[in-house]
Amino acid sequence: MVDDKPSMEEKLAQLQAQYALKIIGRIDELQGFLQGFNGAQDGARNDALKSIRDATHKLAGSGATFGFPEVTVVARKMEQACVAALEMGNKGAPELAKQLEEMLADLRAASTKRDDVARDMNADVRGERLRSREFVPDLHGSSRQKVLFVIPCDGASAMQMLLEMDHFGFDARIVDHPDKLLDDLHTNGAVDVIITDLEFAGDAEVAIAALKQLRDEAEYKNTPVVVHTVLDSFAARLSAVRVGVNAYLVKPVDMADMIDVLDQVTRRHEDEPFRVLVVDDDESIASHTELVLQGAGMETRATTNPMNLFEVLDDFSPELILLDLYMPGCDGQEIAAVVRQREEYAGIPIVFLSGESDKDKQLSAMQLGGDDFLTKPIRSSHLISSVRIRVTRFRELRSFMARDSMTGLFNHTTTKQLLDNEIARTQRSGGELALVALDIDHFKNVNDSYGHGVGDRVIKALARLLRQRLRSADVIGRMGGEEFAAILPDSGVDEAFQVFDKIRQVFSEIVFHAENKTFNVTLSCGVAAFPTHGTATVLSDAADKALYAAKHAGRDQVVKAD
Repeated sequence: MVDDKPSMEEKLAQLQAQYALKIIGRIDELQGFLQGFNGAQDGARNDALKSIRDATHKLAGSGATFGFPEVTVVARKMEQACVAALEMGNKGAPELAKQLEEMLADLRAASTKRDDVARDMNADVRGERLRSREFVPDLHGSSRQKVLFVIPCDGASAMQMLLEMDHFGFDARIVDHPDKLLDDLHTNGAVDVIITDLEFAGDAEVAIAALKQLRDEAEYKNTPVVVHTVLDSFAARLSAVRVGVNAYLVKPVDMADMIDVLDQVTRRHEDEPFRVLVVDDDESIASHTELVLQGAGMETRATTNPMNLFEVLDDFSPELILLDLYMPGCDGQEIAAVVRQREEYAGIPIVFLSGESDKDKQLSAMQLGGDDFLTKPIRSSHLISSVRIRVTRFRELRSFMARDSMTGLFNHTTTKQLLDNEIARTQRSGGELALVALDIDHFKNVNDSYGHGVGDRVIKALARLLRQRLRSADVIGRMGGEEFAAILPDSGVDEAFQVFDKIRQVFSEIVFHAENKTFNVTLSCGVAAFPTHGTATVLSDAADKALYAAKHAGRDQVVKAD
């Protein structure tokens, strides 16, 4: 099947071609402003000069970006001349008019000197794009299982591991012997992580030799490897380090602890795409910025109208705002100040992306709420790196404030806020939303019988199962103790019931280990839906009542709210 979607190179080339067609019109528009300046008096002359300043500011910011570097140089000079004249009260108009006429002629000449920038842009983005994975809308429980190769020395324990790994979203496959590892990898394709024992007929060197061969293959040089063994000597650990083992676990290991380690060594493949909002009145620049960031695996939204910014913020929930400084009707400093007035968006990084090169003006803009200032034109690689650094830091800080430290799920306060946001979004879209309240059955008995450390492992196991079984768009929160909540956008009560009945079943099959004993734990859930229950408070109460009904009916079940 032929893919008709244009490549990134083709999209960049299209933007460049479109800009080349428009640039003559923009210069003609400048000519009109200059004629108006020559024929105007006093206040009207100031207005015409401001129009020239604004138009040349846009050209200065966009010219080099689309392959016209000399346009940027000349337009910048024209802009600076206009700024200086406005600051001096528009004195020396005839001399200024002559100077602007000469620069306008230079600008027309510069508009004919075009470089092919699509290839350079693509080269800047390609490295970043390879480090990111593409995301597509997912369905409940449909996320790709991570492929895991297990090289055991005990067949019975390996089969038990395979069964439990499946509950946590791993497609575990047995490799009979270390010598077969590379052959199985070449046959089965990509693998996310390898678990290996070190003892084979009493010879640890067999596994070490196989791992050395693995690291010699370029394709598998960085594949995560976890050792799971009874050997706990310094020599064994040193050998593992020398062949690039990522984690070393000494038997016996509780499955919840094993899953934590596997999550850590494979986490780089799970990162959600960064969400970036672009606010720029120049549609060409906004489209170009979006394309560059999308090419690096980010999710973007653009608006050229600041007046609808709150609606876009509420709907998109960006993790960074790229903001032009100069826009008609409302400048970037004012927009930043308004955004900071909203408590839920007070911490979002705001990065000005503007042609303004005056450091004093840049610092002045940042005093009203900006976090950084990038000057147009900017290399694609620099833009991507700046955005990546800021959003990564934002996620780290947000995680400390918004997430439960033990499970990594949203905390009680954040979950409540996100429920309000999702209900507002659902009201605008006219869709539906499901809320699930869930609770671990007889959890006090687990703590009393096996200790709080084991109880913590049970809680983390449930958190991991919820993350694996639910979509990236779903919100999962720990409400306190053994109580959890899940918000399922665009889902009705029947769909949520089916999803959580499966989760309940899988959770009940997980085997936990403590004091040479094994045990299972069950789960009860209550499901309610919006708009059947019309506010966040009513919806939460309905889900809680359904959960209580599940408890009173014998536990280990899911109940729909009336």
